[in-house]
Amino acid sequence: MNVAVAKITLRLSASGGLKDKRRVLRSVIERAGGKFAVSIAEVGEQDSWRTAVLGLACVSGSARQAERTLDAAIRFIEDDRPDAEIIGCDTEIIGGF
Repeated sequence: MNVAVAKITLRLSASGGLKDKRRVLRSVIERAGGKFAVSIAEVGEQDSWRTAVLGLACVSGSARQAERTLDAAIRFIEDDRPDAEIIGCDTEIIGGF
């Protein structure tokens, strides 16, 4: 079993408040999570309305497949939501379980 994890920091420049931020994040989480079968959650900066930190995770039998799936989900978020600019991204593959 292999696990790919990522921590993505987003800048939400068009956000006018927490309600706008939640609307954007709900869209990102539902669309990317459903399309790529990855788990996504807001993991930081909950009180900031211009910045969001998302955690993504993917489990696979192949480390390469887990990494490809996670990379595709990250690219999708970047392309799908021009109002959510990725300003930081850290990924890690954990294998050998």
